[in-house]
Amino acid sequence: MTALDQHYKEIGTCLVIVDRGSQLVLASFGKLPFVVGDGLVGRDWRDALAIPADSTAVVSQAIIAGIAAALPPLIVGAGADGDLLMAGLLAPQRWQGADAVLMFLRPLHTPWGMQVEEQVQPEDIVAVLGVDRLEFSPAWGVPETEGLMMELRVGLQQILRDEDWLGLPEGSTIAVVLRGLDLEAALDVSRALSSHLHQFLAGCSGGAQYARACIGLSQRLEGQPALSALVAANGALLQAQAGSEERIRYSSPWDPLAQAARALSATGIFRDAAIDPRQRQLLADLVALPPPTRRLDDYAARVLALVLAQPGLAAAALLQFLHDGQADCLAAATATEGDVEPVAPSQLPKAMQALLRQLDIPTLSAGEPTLPENIELCLLRSGGHLVGALLVLQCGQAAFLPGAGALQHLATLLYQGRQSKQSVAKPAAALVPAPREMEKGIQGYVLDNMEGAIDQAMFLARVNMPVAVEGERGTGKYYVAQVVHNASGGDPDGLVRLDCRSFRTRSEAWATISRELRQGDGRTLAFKSPQLLHMETQGKLARQLATRTTSDDGGSQYLARNRYVGLFPASLATLVERRELDPRLASVFGGYPIRVPPLRERPRAVLRWAHKILEQESTQQDRRISGFTPDAEQALLRHSWPGNISEMREMIRAAVERTDKEWVTPVDLGLFVGISADGLATPVPEQRPFLSARAEVEVEAVGYSPSVQEELRLALGQALAASLETGVLRPLGAWLDDELIEAALDRCGGDGRGAAEYLQTRNRNIGRWLPRVKASGAEREASLLWQESRRLVREWVMESVPPEQPPQQVAQDMLLALVLQQCSDTSVADRATIMGVSTPTYQKRVKQLLEDV
Repeated sequence: MTALDQHYKEIGTCLVIVDRGSQLVLASFGKLPFVVGDGLVGRDWRDALAIPADSTAVVSQAIIAGIAAALPPLIVGAGADGDLLMAGLLAPQRWQGADAVLMFLRPLHTPWGMQVEEQVQPEDIVAVLGVDRLEFSPAWGVPETEGLMMELRVGLQQILRDEDWLGLPEGSTIAVVLRGLDLEAALDVSRALSSHLHQFLAGCSGGAQYARACIGLSQRLEGQPALSALVAANGALLQAQAGSEERIRYSSPWDPLAQAARALSATGIFRDAAIDPRQRQLLADLVALPPPTRRLDDYAARVLALVLAQPGLAAAALLQFLHDGQADCLAAATATEGDVEPVAPSQLPKAMQALLRQLDIPTLSAGEPTLPENIELCLLRSGGHLVGALLVLQCGQAAFLPGAGALQHLATLLYQGRQSKQSVAKPAAALVPAPREMEKGIQGYVLDNMEGAIDQAMFLARVNMPVAVEGERGTGKYYVAQVVHNASGGDPDGLVRLDCRSFRTRSEAWATISRELRQGDGRTLAFKSPQLLHMETQGKLARQLATRTTSDDGGSQYLARNRYVGLFPASLATLVERRELDPRLASVFGGYPIRVPPLRERPRAVLRWAHKILEQESTQQDRRISGFTPDAEQALLRHSWPGNISEMREMIRAAVERTDKEWVTPVDLGLFVGISADGLATPVPEQRPFLSARAEVEVEAVGYSPSVQEELRLALGQALAASLETGVLRPLGAWLDDELIEAALDRCGGDGRGAAEYLQTRNRNIGRWLPRVKASGAEREASLLWQESRRLVREWVMESVPPEQPPQQVAQDMLLALVLQQCSDTSVADRATIMGVSTPTYQKRVKQLLEDV
């Protein structure tokens, strides 16, 4: 072994000398982290180092140009026991008369605690988040950067889903694994993450006042090594950070420090750094602790147990500063020969007790006190506030002291716990940037006059005539019926809801309606979707309401003194034109119809409705939720709400069930419209003031509007196209069946017999299908490409007349026709996968469909 060989082995570096002309290895010194059976000399450097072809561009170009260059993270040893990462420096240098380059290679660390092959599965999306444009100065350096990244990490925990994986910070980067998302959905989630990071960074000062967040994404494909996907995401981050908006810049004495800041993240998530395993393990253990919910004392005791388990520490105390600036000792403990024992503050060593009595915010604001020998004071700051302190007594030369990342994590969680207890008189910026507390106690439709619908209802309540309320599904038509009933002086329990969708037979429908028409006085009968009744039943109802008499018992008698309100999903004229509504019944209700506009035409009411529903759902599920993040509110305002308030309620209910965090985010809602990656809100179209006049161009109404089935066919086609484009085949046919079953059960109030009659199948089939439906629920809910189809299936089932053919057959034929049109280049097995059936079943269905055509 030569002296050079010994030297490079000792410093953990490999030197490879490559001839620029032939690209062959001339010599090598040191040791590679994988076994090279045939040696390196005389082989092409790419083959000798086993570098994948897609990772050689930088090295190849630098060799050709003959320039010195820093090497990005490279995968070496491909095909060995495991892929390995190295980086380093390449420099031109003549070697024994040959024109050569020197390639210095050093191993890199993967993110701490990340088992790449286990945590990055095929189809997972790897995201590497990085913060650049940090400005180092005498007051800002590596410890401050570590603290900033830990604060960002705690904020990211509030956005990411439980199934996602969030790593520890590495320099100024953090690795994230997004699971169960396609590429388009991952871009939406990443945009929400980026927006959150930028809003947080906008409130920072010091070296982070100009900081910028970037994200690199990569999807692990089938057969691709997990490390390759992580390297690709890291490369995407570095490429994003390479772009700069600054074109001309004056020199500055701080430029060398700026270069140091850039060097900190030069290799992204992979670092060639001296890492203290004890520090990283303590940080990982602290992050794994359940965050404090009610009692900070219990959390503080667990923290001290972890801290005092480190060598060289004899005692410790964790303090919290109250709103009056005084210190409150949350927990204290001593350590003897590895055993940690909780103690009262009065049992700590006298030097620590004396120091505890001196600590308060006014004293610390004037400067840190003089510390006794072997005592260290670690101040905890978060949100620009001094929130606590960690006091430790050292008892050895190599005593341990928690690093900046661990201290910042403690500070952030203490601050969060203090805010939740409202122990601070003046609220400060929370981890989620500038969120607005949820409005509580909103009664009825306060500040939502429905563009005059409520006023019209109040007026018509004084007139004893049938009233039609027209509006799309979920706009709040039933509340208008409540207004009519209450304003007419009706009894609170006298509003009777007759849901015409739930009647299983014609005889059952008329028996129920006839009984309610004859019963009681002073009630209000609200007919939900009467156009779904059989035409004969509609005619009977129209005749009795018009004459206020009934002859069902053989003789003629007056109906009870009640009010009648019909809730219709479209205008009466439209329903008559579609031949869904009997003209006589339309005439009875058509005196002064009330139109309830859709939610998209009432933007002032969107957030108030969202807050009201969030309060109701969080109370019902016994959850402590403070409100929506700013990005979530922006998405709510920009969404078109085709399903109106019903869609909003379903969305918020699912979000509350899905999240365990204090603030509801766009990821929880599945809404990303209006969110920009730079954290700036997309401008909302200006709304005209109430009662203001504005010149508007009259546009002639278009006579045609697509039916729900036509819209569903379009949505299924778009979902199928997106699935084919991404190469991730989803069982859309099985999902479609499951959605129909769920919607039929909802239509019939959970009655399996009624759902079976609507689906035109046997009652026992519903029970047989339900386990499958529940099993696919989470996957259907998580797929963003499926949400529009899901909404339209529910609208079709809830608002339309039962079709002559079984709804499942109608829907399957619709999807099968789309598969035949769009999947001409797809194998039969893949088409069967899309339909959610076996290949023979698929071929049988195709044959039957073609015969029917």
